[in-house]
Amino acid sequence: MAVEDLVRELAQRDSSSTEFRDCSQELARRAFSPNHDTALRATTAIFSRLVEPWGDQFSRAGCAKYVSFFTEALYAKGSPVAKGLVKLGYKSAQALRDRYAAISRPARTEAAATKSFKKIIVLSRVTLGADLAVTRQILHAARAAFPQAEVDFAGPAKNADLIVRGLPFRHLDIGYDRHALLGDRLKSWIGLRALISASTRGCSDGEWLVIDPDSRLTQLGLLPIAADRHYQFFESRMWGGNGDQALGALAADWGRRQWGEIARHSSAQPPPHNRVRKPAGGPLAAVSFGTGGRDSKRLGDQFEDGLLDMLLRKGFRIALDYGFGPDEERLTDARAGNFRGTVGRLPGSLGGSDGPAALMTWKGSLSGFGDWIACADLYVGYDSAAAHLAAALGTPLIEVFSGAPSAKFVHRWTPCGSAPVRVVPAATSDAPAAVLASVNAEIDALRGG
Repeated sequence: MAVEDLVRELAQRDSSSTEFRDCSQELARRAFSPNHDTALRATTAIFSRLVEPWGDQFSRAGCAKYVSFFTEALYAKGSPVAKGLVKLGYKSAQALRDRYAAISRPARTEAAATKSFKKIIVLSRVTLGADLAVTRQILHAARAAFPQAEVDFAGPAKNADLIVRGLPFRHLDIGYDRHALLGDRLKSWIGLRALISASTRGCSDGEWLVIDPDSRLTQLGLLPIAADRHYQFFESRMWGGNGDQALGALAADWGRRQWGEIARHSSAQPPPHNRVRKPAGGPLAAVSFGTGGRDSKRLGDQFEDGLLDMLLRKGFRIALDYGFGPDEERLTDARAGNFRGTVGRLPGSLGGSDGPAALMTWKGSLSGFGDWIACADLYVGYDSAAAHLAAALGTPLIEVFSGAPSAKFVHRWTPCGSAPVRVVPAATSDAPAAVLASVNAEIDALRGG
């Protein structure tokens, strides 16, 4: 069967059927192929055509398909982790499915037990937006629930720089390449197990705990990184049922239910940022057209040029982020080139500063752009990490949410913050003028008319 045929079968078949599991094994076997082109084609199909859509459903059926597929994939021919799983006592895909069912059931930690912990390790969700929306909430809830313990964040350095730098958390550096082949992604699990073992050396049996907020480091809880008595799992795709709460609120709710009254009164501190002087000459709007590589979230040049023009007419100075990667940089150059006012660069941006202008660009890290978001009067952008950063920093924001597979997806990924958050649902087929009119109305509402 071709990769396309396998994908079609997996999308249509019941996840408990023999045919589904046979197709899972075959597609994974191709992802582990020594032929790079074969492995790349299968890996791309697995994540973009199956894994991401199943997760984006936030449904029991989507979770069941994911668990059934990936547990079979982990034991497919060529898997770099199959032998390690067997050595740990998980001799089959069914054994992993049984474990997953057990860890997905919440089990409250008694207050007396929380006092015995000396080390808490919270795993990264890997993507910046998810760490801002979900992991940050759990880190601060754990800090409140286990005040005597050292709380560590295990994840990429750029994520740590954004959410824990300067705060009372220690960083354990572990990477995960979201663009790598499936086999290379799975090898991160081996490194993570070694990192946790080294970090907890010297702790007694009941003195440490790993908290997994549905991390890609464990392939959403499927890869065991410690004995289950040392492990707690936030299954974010099912928590909250059919409600419309955002993931940030659900993560905080999970922490309260796990750890009781101490965590109940915790609140996540804003991410670390430097104080910068807001440019004079009117209110400041921070803007990002970054989409994290998902072009379906973009509404096109006409909308983006129109938004910048609208903010200019409303008297805003604009801080525009260049985003990430050459494609987003090219699009930002085009926006700056079409802008009807003066254009310069923000202080601290790569290349220096051109002094005050109506539109000032930022080319650098997201944490650096966060300094400008923090002092802005308004943030506007697509569904992205920058939007979650704005909410975390307490900046009023308008999120233009395009390309969502469902209303539930929009609810789950709506940013949570102390300042107003307004979501403008949109589709690529919508007329730019209609979306701009909705954004204009939301700006007016936030400014009191």
